[in-house]
Amino acid sequence: MPGYGFARKVAAAALGGAVLFTVTGCGLLGDDGGKPAAIVIPSKDALTTESSPPTLSESTSVSRPQRSYTIAPGDSYRAVIDDAPHVGVGDFHLGATTPTGDRADNLSGVHFSTPDRSVVCSTGNNGADALVCSSSEVRGTATPPAGTPAGCDWSRDLVVLNSDSLSAGACANLYPVLYRSHILEFGTALSADSFSCLSDVDGLYCLESASDRGFALTRSGYREIQGNDRAPVALRGTASSTDTTSPSPTR
Repeated sequence: MPGYGFARKVAAAALGGAVLFTVTGCGLLGDDGGKPAAIVIPSKDALTTESSPPTLSESTSVSRPQRSYTIAPGDSYRAVIDDAPHVGVGDFHLGATTPTGDRADNLSGVHFSTPDRSVVCSTGNNGADALVCSSSEVRGTATPPAGTPAGCDWSRDLVVLNSDSLSAGACANLYPVLYRSHILEFGTALSADSFSCLSDVDGLYCLESASDRGFALTRSGYREIQGNDRAPVALRGTASSTDTTSPSPTR
């Protein structure tokens, strides 16, 4: 995926059996005395009592219009991702808090990147039931929207997907993404909890199973997708000779 890169700002601290880092400049909600709070990424075997972070304001969520056309199952993003060769996630529990930092293994969540490292993604960090990816192609608002929690370290290059919402732009200190993670090779997919992602030479395609919606990060930029949307010809392999569906509405 030449032509796009990522930019993430997460301050690093020491990595041991667990990854601990503190966000510089602002803290999380509920800090005492204005001191920054620490984000702990526990090991896979560690118990966690952290609750899911508050959702961002409704203005950051993306609602999609109802569709009035039908996509042939074999042509859909869902079918293409499900049919791709899947890798086990055992190798995807390592990462670093910075692009050049030391990696820790046996971490909670699943962490991966595209082969050119232009997109990095993490799931389950800090107790958040979300898939979070960082890419320079994601361009959320330059400043946090109204209603964003106080103490938010706003990053416009994050996309956050969960069963309730899809947001471009998010609080980096609520949704940390790890670097130097295992590569998801072109032509392969992985599934972690309710999330599935396919790596392709043209980009990364991810869906959440409960809502059946997700996003694509490609040479053309960031866009929202639905599981039953018709996948690009390159992903489908051979295009259908006859297309009887109505065209997708302009987005």
